[in-house]
Amino acid sequence: MKGRTTVLIVGLLLPVLFGLAISWLIISGISFSERLGLAYALGFGFLTLVMFFLNVLGTKFSLINTILVVSAITGLLLLLLRRINGRGGLLRTKMSPILRLRETLCSLSVFEKILVGLIVFFILSNLVIAVYWPVWWSDSLTCYDLRAKFFGEAQSFGGAMALLKDRALRESYSFYVFERPPMTSLTHTWLYLSGWSNPKVFYSLLLVSLSLIFYHSLRVYARRYHALLFTLILVTTPYVYIHATNSYTNFAFAFYFSVAAFYLYRYTSTGKWGFLCLAGLMLGLSSWVRQESSIFFLGYLAILLTFSIHRKRFFAPVVFALLYLSIASLWGTYVRFAFDFGSTDPLGAMSRVQGILDMGSSLLDFSRWRAVLVYFWNDVLAWVRVVFWVLILAVFLYADRIRQHLFVFLVVVLDIALFLTGTYLTTIRDGFSGSLGSARRLFLMFLPLTWYLVALLTAEPKSLDDNAESPMLSEKVPSNRVLP
Repeated sequence: MKGRTTVLIVGLLLPVLFGLAISWLIISGISFSERLGLAYALGFGFLTLVMFFLNVLGTKFSLINTILVVSAITGLLLLLLRRINGRGGLLRTKMSPILRLRETLCSLSVFEKILVGLIVFFILSNLVIAVYWPVWWSDSLTCYDLRAKFFGEAQSFGGAMALLKDRALRESYSFYVFERPPMTSLTHTWLYLSGWSNPKVFYSLLLVSLSLIFYHSLRVYARRYHALLFTLILVTTPYVYIHATNSYTNFAFAFYFSVAAFYLYRYTSTGKWGFLCLAGLMLGLSSWVRQESSIFFLGYLAILLTFSIHRKRFFAPVVFALLYLSIASLWGTYVRFAFDFGSTDPLGAMSRVQGILDMGSSLLDFSRWRAVLVYFWNDVLAWVRVVFWVLILAVFLYADRIRQHLFVFLVVVLDIALFLTGTYLTTIRDGFSGSLGSARRLFLMFLPLTWYLVALLTAEPKSLDDNAESPMLSEKVPSNRVLP
């Protein structure tokens, strides 16, 4: 019993330690609570990449093999950090995290304590719901979690494919299961190998990470009560809350996609290269969850290129693109060479750009555009229409503040435009059926970013006293900050 409990703890703790080492290597000067949220997301993302490369090298990604490799990499990173600049561990901090947390809680106003209490309550209830109910949503049972169980049994991609072909009723079913990037399935596999009976704990803890990173990304520009209020709004948004309790890929994709935008904006505001690297890696990890990130990557790159040329930061788009592509190209390339699926695009949705060019005059069918907009309003926004109305109202009432946060505004507008364009092109090929059934779930990717823009526009200017708070829940705005 004691040994099993130890393995369960290792299943969650090892990825976080791995993520801490990676985050220390990339970025300094962020609060410990944000670093924990960042470490969880980075740790699981890179742990699944380790499992992938073990398979590529012909080694089974068993529990022992993965633990040994991840532990070795973590140790090497910590030794490297200690040798370079001494940032090798938590013991070098001036105050322990427990004392800092206590100091922060004491500094909260009554209203802020209520907000924190509600955030904690809803996150804990989300965790209880996720762990209580087993995996049951259809796509997870027939694809993501099913693939994870085959991964766990065979401990290799080729072995899992053989098991699936042996047990599937339809021969073509293997393409449906294995064409999709493997991150969430590998995460399930890791948790199953670690003794967890319900892998949905990953998604609820990812909601914790999202709340921490969202809060700190907003806290840089807004007062503490405002950042806490919108963190509560994000956590309790029904569509976000529901998806954080199931095992679909949509919430994990929305997490990495939106966090990439948060850090990209913080790079444009502060000029810190660590935020740029985090943005590229997070967007790359979003492609490790789902393939749809490619077209949005081009939008991010176009906006970043415009800002970088204006500020003569010419290497920023190159670094961002290289970090993204280093992850985005992995699964498509592997599938093309390892499995007999015919022609497979290494970058997933990237090839659809050529499809847009080939369609030409079809993009000017205004009657179809009208039908797409009606579909978008009536079906895609069916459960999140209030959020969309709030966004429109905030833009209208605080139009004078848009220039201050122009980067985020352009990202939101361009993302929605690209989403509509993708929907339009899908209707040309499939009509209003087929893959359009997932469009509503895919729109989840914009909700954290939408609330972020609304929060930025409605925030009161920070006073000088706001920067004198405890470091546990605050981050100082650099004096050389440059607003977009």
